[in-house]
Amino acid sequence: MHGLVRRQECNLLPNSCGLRKKAILLVEPNLDVRLMLSMLLAEDGCIVDGCGSLAEALLAVAEKDFDFVITAHGAPGIDGLLLLEALRERGCVIPFVVISSSYEKEPYLLAMNLGALDYFVTPLDYAALQRLIHSRT
Repeated sequence: MHGLVRRQECNLLPNSCGLRKKAILLVEPNLDVRLMLSMLLAEDGCIVDGCGSLAEALLAVAEKDFDFVITAHGAPGIDGLLLLEALRERGCVIPFVVISSSYEKEPYLLAMNLGALDYFVTPLDYAALQRLIHSRT
C-alpha cells in the first residue's frame, strides 16, 4: 500500500452538519500534509481516502464513489489539473477542489474551465473548505 493512507473515519453519526458523511478522495504527495488534512476532515465527519500519486487517485476513483476530490497542484509528483482533466475526459463529474502553493492565472483558469468548484492557495483556509464541502448535499 505504498503512498496510501488508511481510510480515516469519524465515529460521530451524523456528521457535524447533521448530514450524511461525505466520501472524500484526498490526493497529496506529502504524507504529513495528507495525514493532517485527513484527520481534520475525519473529525468533521467525513470519510477520507488518501493517496500520494495520480495513478493511485485514478485507481481509487475507478474502485469507489466519492463525493469530492481534493487534490494538490504544483506539488512534486502531483499535477492536480492532469487528474481533473483525466477524470473529466472519462465523464466523471465528481466535485473537485484544487489546492496550490501559489496562485498562477493559467492553472486557476484551467481548473475553473474544467469544472473545479474552487482553487485554494496555501495557507489553506480550512473553514472555507469546510463550508464548501458541507454546502454540497
